[in-house]
Amino acid sequence: MSVTILVTGSTGFLGSALVEQLCASGTSQVRCFVRPNSDTTKLQHLQSKYPSTTLEYVVGNLLSATDALRATAEVDTVYHLAAEMRGPAPSVFANTVLASKNLLEGIAKHGVRRVVLASSICVYGLSALPRRTAVTEDAALEKNPEKRDVYTFAKLKQEYLFQQYRERSPFELVTLRPGVIYGEGANALPSRAGLRLGNWVLEIAGKSQLPLTYISNCAAAVALAGRRHVPEGTYNILDDELPTVADYVRLYQLYTESIVRIRVCFSLAMLFACLLEEYRAHSKGQIPAVLTPYRLKSTWGGHTFSNEKIKKVGWTPSVSTNDGILRALRASSRKPTAASTTLVSPLRPSLARSEN
Repeated sequence: MSVTILVTGSTGFLGSALVEQLCASGTSQVRCFVRPNSDTTKLQHLQSKYPSTTLEYVVGNLLSATDALRATAEVDTVYHLAAEMRGPAPSVFANTVLASKNLLEGIAKHGVRRVVLASSICVYGLSALPRRTAVTEDAALEKNPEKRDVYTFAKLKQEYLFQQYRERSPFELVTLRPGVIYGEGANALPSRAGLRLGNWVLEIAGKSQLPLTYISNCAAAVALAGRRHVPEGTYNILDDELPTVADYVRLYQLYTESIVRIRVCFSLAMLFACLLEEYRAHSKGQIPAVLTPYRLKSTWGGHTFSNEKIKKVGWTPSVSTNDGILRALRASSRKPTAASTTLVSPLRPSLARSEN
């Protein structure tokens, strides 16, 4: 039987969720690209849970052109989720951009018909947009990614690389830009919710919306993007009824662990960032560029993100933001009573429902 679907990053947080979506939808065979030391426990569990789907493993490294060619042979659809989010800059760039180039060579050589790339909303040039702008897929991309972080730089270069190959190859390309992917097993306090130093959390611009997408909702969008009826193009992946930063951090504080919240409005945070930048320049880089005016405007500028385009092709979040947040907090709670009690938010009605 010819393999038709390849999933890179299949043992990761989103990758394993995508494989489950594919299995649950009745896909007969899925090829999972895994690194030699990857933990395949989740995939083995899925194979037992969905015996009608055959999971095939290709063990290798996308930095190897030979491994990439081997993985893409006899493949009709590629879901490319593999990337490195943190670590030394050369490693992040290599495992995100150079690895993608090898994969694209295999895609072009073997005539893959459809490619789904998991990118990120971080590629948008938010610092150039007015505060609280609603960002659609037509918004301009980041022009100075080096002022953000190495992950943004790598993801932007990755998108451009896929676009270049698409211009000279016949495959269909769908690029997805998820917000912060959260859920059981992920960091329950993402960096967009605030900067953490020990037990202290710097909560910046608390009225800004937190751009979240629950893991199973995001995986469903990725699976959908591989279907032929979804037009080529770019799609934002965000859930509905998203909380503010202040909403989320307070829920985290109430139900997960005791933290000290330091709430700072945007204007005060900007003043502080400007002072830090001046000192950094004066001291010739003696302190890290953790909080800069550019990063502040890009991350906490109060922007919102439209999900209307992906909805028009048939996606809707099956898990509400209310339930998703409560599930995530319960799974990561360090408070002994959280696992046995119903979590109810005192913050606002839209978050005041218990988990189904």
